[in-house]
Amino acid sequence: MNTTVDRNNYFEEENKRLIILPLQIIASLVVLAGAFALMFEVTYFEQFSIKIYFGRLIATFIGFVILVISNFDLGRKNPTLLIHVLLLTIIASFASIIINIPQSIYINSHLLALVIFTAALFLNWDLKNQIVVAIYYNLLFASSILVTDKSIYFLPSMYASVIYVILISFLSIVASSINYKLRQKAIEKTFEARDFFEHSTEALFRCNISTSNIVTINQSFKLLYGINDNNNSFDLPFRNLFTNKKEYDELIDILKSNNQVKGFIAKFRSLTNQHFFGSLNARLLSDKKDKTLFMEGNIRDITKEKLADEKIQKYNEELKILNTSKDKFFSIVAHDLISPFSAVIGYSEILAEEYKDLDQEQVGQFAKDINSVSQKAHNLLNELLDWSRIQTGRMQYDPQSLNLKTIVEDLLILYTENAKKKRIELNNTIDKTHRVFADYKMINTTIRNLISNAIKFTYEGGQIVLSSEIEGNFLSVCVEDNGVGISKEDLEKLFKIDVHHTQIGTGKEKGSGLGLILCSEFVKKNGGAISVESENGKGAKFRFTVPIPSE
Repeated sequence: MNTTVDRNNYFEEENKRLIILPLQIIASLVVLAGAFALMFEVTYFEQFSIKIYFGRLIATFIGFVILVISNFDLGRKNPTLLIHVLLLTIIASFASIIINIPQSIYINSHLLALVIFTAALFLNWDLKNQIVVAIYYNLLFASSILVTDKSIYFLPSMYASVIYVILISFLSIVASSINYKLRQKAIEKTFEARDFFEHSTEALFRCNISTSNIVTINQSFKLLYGINDNNNSFDLPFRNLFTNKKEYDELIDILKSNNQVKGFIAKFRSLTNQHFFGSLNARLLSDKKDKTLFMEGNIRDITKEKLADEKIQKYNEELKILNTSKDKFFSIVAHDLISPFSAVIGYSEILAEEYKDLDQEQVGQFAKDINSVSQKAHNLLNELLDWSRIQTGRMQYDPQSLNLKTIVEDLLILYTENAKKKRIELNNTIDKTHRVFADYKMINTTIRNLISNAIKFTYEGGQIVLSSEIEGNFLSVCVEDNGVGISKEDLEKLFKIDVHHTQIGTGKEKGSGLGLILCSEFVKKNGGAISVESENGKGAKFRFTVPIPSE
């Protein structure tokens, strides 16, 4: 943008604007004075009535035409031309009176001087136009001296009169020029304020505090809110730019209490319905009677900063979870994994050192114990590896259409022996037509862990029921037992890696607490959700959802 050109244009347009009102006032006075003069002069100067009447009538008519034109674009663009026409009309009108009534030259020339130089000061023209006006008057005055009786002037010499008039004209030009310079300085200050307002990088505004109507805005405000017009105001109330009207009410309450607010964070909405976060600074403006009139301030778009803060917060939360997961991982490794290996080492040491003293039955029992402990350690290691893979995104996800009843039947075969030991009845009531769209290994592991847990916490003689039902685009799978149940406090600890929760089974079975966490991760990976309903002593009902295949 060319600032120099803009500055020059601004000064030119501002000077034109400042001239329009004085022009209209002078034109109005010409019309009013002309009307009164017509009545006065026709009455008191009957012998000259026709000539005076037409002269005044023409001047009054021209004044009226100029007044009308000044209200349209043509007049606003050319106020200087209109003023010259108006002044020449005034001069011609007075000249016609002087020519027709030479005896009135004294009063009319002074009246004309008063009108012209008062108008010049009032108009506050530049030096060039002030000199032109002075030339107008001096030519008229010199002409009137030549064509009239010179003795009517209080100065005996015509030359002295001319010099006197020239001196008065010069003083008027100097006074008007000083006034003009002062006005230009005021315009300069106005331009600087306007330039700062228009080109500020922050969105500036002023609105009526009682109606919330926006009075003025700058270019940055338009860009921020998606305003395409060239006006510095628009009809939408300021409160409507807030996404949440309560935030606007809160802002007004703070302003009324403190008269200003800094760094007020709110969510705003542009005219294109785009939402963004902004930091608002504002103050209240009052009149001389301390009546609050406006609120003015600025808004800075902090959406990127806000999103960056949210990302940092999210990263911090994820880091916290990762640290907690790491602690959980090492806790399991240190406690649950080392314990079975310690047992294996203990049994193997006994076999290695005392095998000669042990009978075949004792050796067989030690072998069974070593096998049992090793199986538990192996299962735990697999769970740890699966959990580690899914956390790092290294576990392969291969969803496919699967028959759920077939998966459950195969798993129940694995747990038939454990269920018989506790005389637990396993019931598979899943509909044979129900299919899921999921990763086989993940769903298999999820159901296996839930069955294992159900057997672990069900009393002897109890029962476990597996069922399913379609819920929209998902299949809801339920594993229900009538075992020990889970307390309300412990329910909140399930599926959380940052909370270490284990419970001894009805047969003194121990667990790491990692199985349910793994179930939750696998279900989420397949697009479903897992939940549990339970009370102490009333069993537990674990339910998870899995997408069904699309047709």
